[in-house]
Amino acid sequence: MRKYSFLLLALLTVLTNSQAQQTLQADLPLKYLIRPPLKKQGRPPLLILLHGYGSNEADLFELRNAFSEQYLIVAPQAPVAIGNNAYQWYSINSKPGSVPEQLQASTTKVKEFITAIVKKYNADPARVYLAGFSQGAVMSYEVGLSAPALVTGIGAWSGKLLPSLRTVVSVTTPLRKLRIFIGHGTRDDRIPYTEAVSANTFLKGLKLSPEFHTYNGMTHQINDAELQDFLQWLEDK
Repeated sequence: MRKYSFLLLALLTVLTNSQAQQTLQADLPLKYLIRPPLKKQGRPPLLILLHGYGSNEADLFELRNAFSEQYLIVAPQAPVAIGNNAYQWYSINSKPGSVPEQLQASTTKVKEFITAIVKKYNADPARVYLAGFSQGAVMSYEVGLSAPALVTGIGAWSGKLLPSLRTVVSVTTPLRKLRIFIGHGTRDDRIPYTEAVSANTFLKGLKLSPEFHTYNGMTHQINDAELQDFLQWLEDK
């Protein structure tokens, strides 16, 4: 579960209180929360936020008002329930090196979801970003690296790139154009910082250019600095 700083929480509380209550939508391959663009200028850019293991769609959706008013912000719910309002993208108890069926199914659902959300809300297909925290970051890698034509860029916050994906990544023209943001804390006690270093090294080996951010002393969370770095990355193009 991610943590926000007290400063960010205060900001989010003020911004969230100015918004109407959100309703879970169930008309696409994944259930989701949505914030339409607050300022419309043609087809909006799209940011999809993938929550971590044991969390739900409302988690990262708290960040929605930190992003530009031009963005369509969407937060889907992972398809596998594991408790009261708690979900996962795939089981964390799978054998090392295996490709869980739930992972494959969820990856397919996210790809279908991206296509459907772009069509339904007339989003700009040339500005589709997928960002996730922890297990959601794993999903960002899975979707972005296996179907780079669907997304403009991916963000991996405190995540890892699974060995099973590394063996099947094919360097295509869309993959070469994929923008990648990696952010990780040096004191992460859930997914070690070394996983981010390894992912960065692997991606550079494919001649890609990930933007790698290290946060000294940060644990398994998203802090103000990482959020600001990601916002800047979105605007850099």
